[in-house]
Amino acid sequence: MVHLKSLFYSKEMTAIEKRCREAHEKYGISTVIWNTTRQCGLKCTHCYIGDDQDLSGELSFSEVTSFLSQLRDMGVPLLFLTGGEPFLRKDIFEILRLCKDYQITTVLSSNGLLLDDEKIDALLRLNVHYIALSLYGPPSQHDAIVGLPQSHDKIIENAQKCIKKGIKVAFKTVVSSYTYENIPYILEKGLSVGAKAFYLCDLIETGRAEGAKFWRISNEQWVRLAEYLFNKVIVKGEAEIDIGACPSLAPLAIEYFRDREYDTEHAFKRLTSMSACPVGQGPISISANGDILPCNFMQAFKLGNIRQDSLAEVASSKLLQTIANKTELKGKCGVCRYKTLCCGCRAKAYLNNKDINDQDPTCILTQKQ
Repeated sequence: MVHLKSLFYSKEMTAIEKRCREAHEKYGISTVIWNTTRQCGLKCTHCYIGDDQDLSGELSFSEVTSFLSQLRDMGVPLLFLTGGEPFLRKDIFEILRLCKDYQITTVLSSNGLLLDDEKIDALLRLNVHYIALSLYGPPSQHDAIVGLPQSHDKIIENAQKCIKKGIKVAFKTVVSSYTYENIPYILEKGLSVGAKAFYLCDLIETGRAEGAKFWRISNEQWVRLAEYLFNKVIVKGEAEIDIGACPSLAPLAIEYFRDREYDTEHAFKRLTSMSACPVGQGPISISANGDILPCNFMQAFKLGNIRQDSLAEVASSKLLQTIANKTELKGKCGVCRYKTLCCGCRAKAYLNNKDINDQDPTCILTQKQ
């Protein structure tokens, strides 16, 4: 993931970043992304979970308690709860309470439609660090993408309620042919209501988007979008902008700002310790049924299951270490001068050629040259 503001605008590590590094140094795990459930009331065009909403194997509360105890004992300070829709778990607030008791900072990713005053008050009491809400464009376009009329207006209304009560809000979206023109709207709308962060994830051709290469934007469009985002961060610095599944944006940004005589030393240092594709370098994912995965988009690579496997042991697996060390990268990724900073998206490499070490077929930098 590429955190533009942290790389080029904010210079100091936050307390939570320092704790993440400490946990990674001790146990190999810094953060966990957990798909709390496959349940969801929407039908988003690009959903990587797909249409399977079989709930039979999902973790019980007692199993979640055991899982969270591992995080507590390892000092892992940050947990992202996503889905599906986390609010469709009946025990979600019990889970958040346990996280608070264990001093695990939580970020909750939601479609935002089930929020109400009671839930928002509970999130505030339970110290949820951020709530990330999906937004794909203006009302008619957003509603068409998620398959539910009037959902856009409800999300904005609930975002405003969260912000008014003191909960930080991020807006998340997918970068695709059908959202590309909407991204300025998403950022401006978010800033107008007080959002503090934005997460833009490049399209991954899996789940409902399997085989949908025609939904990808061109490299020329990505370069134009990147320059727009760079300006948002450097000139205005209004919010953090995170880019997912497009690690080549990091070296592109370094070249862009270096050419304009900005100081890029800080960015180099941060990316040397945690490359733009962080697989194997601390973050790890847990599926709804407890499978331990390198990342959410690498469903084919089961490293173990949280029911019986230790996260610390899984962190030292050969697959993760190979990815982290970047010693077996092939093609353009293998010879790229930025491979230690970027690594390419391993999920895209696998989906393109069934080889996790293959080159990232969507690299912006090499195809731009």
